[in-house]
Amino acid sequence: MKVTLINKIQETKVIYSFVFEPENPVTWTAGQHIFLKIPHQKPDDRGEIRHFTISSAPFEKNILVTSKFDFEKGSSFKKALLQLNAGSSIEAFNSRGNFIIKDLKAKYIFIAGGIGITPYRSILMDLINKNRSLDIILLYCCKAGEIIFKDILDEMENKYKWPVVHYIIEPQLINGEIIKNKVPDFLERIFYISGPLIMVKIVEGILSKLNIGKSSIAKDYFPGYE
Repeated sequence: MKVTLINKIQETKVIYSFVFEPENPVTWTAGQHIFLKIPHQKPDDRGEIRHFTISSAPFEKNILVTSKFDFEKGSSFKKALLQLNAGSSIEAFNSRGNFIIKDLKAKYIFIAGGIGITPYRSILMDLINKNRSLDIILLYCCKAGEIIFKDILDEMENKYKWPVVHYIIEPQLINGEIIKNKVPDFLERIFYISGPLIMVKIVEGILSKLNIGKSSIAKDYFPGYE
């Protein structure tokens, strides 16, 4: 399926969002990812295809992907993506993934590490569009200059009184005490963890020490980030 770039948004100094318009209507479930193919000169060992979480909710129709860039050590694919201009067309295919909301009656803790906020934008926008109000607490850990989607999150919290959002700004990191302090009923909740692989593993270890079983944890990790 061909998708055409219609807007490129600089979210922070190192984070960009890309809005792609599909040639045909696309269906996906909020929280899933999609594969993009960008042919380019001298691709590295990972080739011309990458998967990206879809940051937009299905009702928005266009495919929004958001990524962080290392301008010195970044992959050939990321460089090719950043060089795309409005009107450029690439191939997109195979939306998939299980990082989705399955129980509308459950209570949740969403934990985001940096760029891991992207699936939550899609999930939260989708729930609000469907007029569904869930008990969700979001712990968003990132660097001070790399907070994205704050305007949307603040609007949700102010207008709908959910999700409850706590920003954890580095060098502070997510730990057991923060979870217990911010979410006293954490043992009653389902945990969603999204972020770089190392961050997801660390949070998994923290949850294990808090006696959170694997059946109460959903994970979505982003490869290629330290």
